[in-house]
Amino acid sequence: MSVVEQSVPGLTGRQARVLVWALVAALVAWLFFAVWPSWLDAILISKKAFINSIFNGVTLAGLYFLVASGFTLVFGLMRNVNLAHGSLYLLGAYIGYEVSQRTGVWLLGVGAGFAGLAIVGLLMQFFIFRRLEGDELRQTLVTLGISIVAADLMLAVWTGITYQIGIPAWLDGAVKLPIITAIRANGTAVMMTYPLYRLIVLAVAIVIGVGLWLMISRTRIGMMIRAGVDDRAMLSASGVNVHMVFAIVFAVGAGLAGFAGVVGGSALSVAPGEDVRYLLASLVVVIVGGLGSIPGAAIGALLVGLAEQIGLVYLPTYGIVLTFIIMVGTLALRPQGLMGRAPPSGPPILALDQSNKAVVVPSRLGPVHIALAIALVLYPALASEFFLTQIGAYSLIWGMLALSLMLLAGYGGMVSLAQITSAGVAAYTVAIFGTNNIHIYGFGWPWWILVPFAVLLAATVSAIIGAISVRTEGIYTIMITLAIAAAFFYFAQQNYALLNGHSGYAGVPTPRVLGIEWRDPMPFYYLCLTVAAACYAAVLYCSRSTFGLALQAIRDNGRRMRAVGFNITVHKVVAYFYAGVIAGLAGVLLVWFNGRVSPGTVDVGQAIEVLVIAVIGGLRHPIGPFLGAVFVVLVQTFAIDIVGAERFNTLIGLVFLAIVFVSPDGLLGLSGKIKPLLAQEPLRSRLSGGALLRAQAQSTHGRME
Repeated sequence: MSVVEQSVPGLTGRQARVLVWALVAALVAWLFFAVWPSWLDAILISKKAFINSIFNGVTLAGLYFLVASGFTLVFGLMRNVNLAHGSLYLLGAYIGYEVSQRTGVWLLGVGAGFAGLAIVGLLMQFFIFRRLEGDELRQTLVTLGISIVAADLMLAVWTGITYQIGIPAWLDGAVKLPIITAIRANGTAVMMTYPLYRLIVLAVAIVIGVGLWLMISRTRIGMMIRAGVDDRAMLSASGVNVHMVFAIVFAVGAGLAGFAGVVGGSALSVAPGEDVRYLLASLVVVIVGGLGSIPGAAIGALLVGLAEQIGLVYLPTYGIVLTFIIMVGTLALRPQGLMGRAPPSGPPILALDQSNKAVVVPSRLGPVHIALAIALVLYPALASEFFLTQIGAYSLIWGMLALSLMLLAGYGGMVSLAQITSAGVAAYTVAIFGTNNIHIYGFGWPWWILVPFAVLLAATVSAIIGAISVRTEGIYTIMITLAIAAAFFYFAQQNYALLNGHSGYAGVPTPRVLGIEWRDPMPFYYLCLTVAAACYAAVLYCSRSTFGLALQAIRDNGRRMRAVGFNITVHKVVAYFYAGVIAGLAGVLLVWFNGRVSPGTVDVGQAIEVLVIAVIGGLRHPIGPFLGAVFVVLVQTFAIDIVGAERFNTLIGLVFLAIVFVSPDGLLGLSGKIKPLLAQEPLRSRLSGGALLRAQAQSTHGRME
């Protein structure tokens, strides 16, 4: 007799997921609608504070999604790197403010913000991105230059005043929600009230998100966009006007930024600096959510918005760190983002000039190098104290900062915007463990212990940043390191326990050694020159060493180097440590030069300025960063005689754009283009008409043979 055993039906995977979501829904319902016990109120301050932080986070996420959706359309789908996206947001807000103020109709302001920026997007796509297709680094640099110029011009037109875009009466006020926040003594429930406008912003974000997702995944134009990104030539061969499709998508992305600017300016405010804030928010959202994914952007915006608002209530000093932790955790688990695809491997990040991709490995010292060294040594004999410190020493310090970036970008193909962060760590270390006059900390360590400790700490921080960012390539590295630099800036601004918040540290003296005050003009100049020369020599040595050659090979073909047994990650992290030493030395000199350090020392503008200096000078040779530093410092110092002190950023932005377009290799590349012309002119002037014709004929005959 056989016994048939019947198995007891188990819980399937789908049923388990349904059960989990049901439990989560029940927990959320209890949190929102039930009366909390007193012990839970004690932990979370109050139910009202907790619920408000949740709603504020979700509605802020809606605004972040509106801004980031345009960015993920333009970059995630079209691979157009537009770091002027924050400027589009702010310009849209200003246009919306002007139109709504002059007409008295808020909806006209919203429409003008979208339409005006859609037109700007069309112009950018036609005149810039169409000519820079496939060149992500050049797109990055050009849009950075545009953002610098645009921010300065908007400051000139609308000044530094904070504006508020008025909303119509039917959107103003608060609504009562069926959520119990407290129980009065008489037993009646207190219901939650919340601003109607913020709920409308959330609803609009949901509608636009669903519409974009349907357009990309369910419509013919979405199919053409996806096909154009994967194989543009094949799509064009099938009769589709690819440029028109991409122009429309870019216009929609820019229009969404302008639309978000009006909506955000109505909910919050419109002021200088908001462009950087929302650009950084967009970067973090798309890094976390995944480039090219509308649902990913929604998830990323939700995580960032909740982290920011919950942190503001429960961790006001370290709230910004929560966003940073989310980004780092995402990168550690999925470098392509929660819902993004792995980025395609592209050309080396330094492929600015397709005719000359190789970074110049410096040759041995020649007459030019010797003459330059002699001139730098003799410079104090001819220069005034102002030129000695404000031009000479200051240029050397910024040249070292740019040199640390050049080491990573030129030899490793890693453009990091976090070098100012490493320098800031060293500067704060000197102020905290050395001496300051604000009587906060100031442990009085001797300089010969303090300086190595500060530099070592800066290099360690740089290596940690490298360990986070080396999982990415190209523009992804730029975005991540920019977000890290911004996180450190906001942390320094909000942390009073260690970094003294907005004020920072003042009265940081330079050492006195052998009776010599190092801050005196001549000793300080020679100190900066000595340190800069040592850093320059170290980079030269690196370029010729086994490590440097391996780093360059990894930059050019990482897959092949991994196949032959090289540990790519270790090499890149060591390069970050090496660059951090140089940046740390520059940070020590910078805090001695200024006598203080504050969040302004490490803000996003300073991080971008390091890149501007390196690019203007040239990323293919270690002398380039110093040339760029001298150029930028001279322009910054004497801009008042050219365009006025207020418009310095416009001037330097236009110069930056001109150099990126005309000579991608910076001033060094420009000199390389001029040299052949100068060498040919004397030869032509010495030849008469007949002799010139004979020479050309002989040359042609030789080529034919």
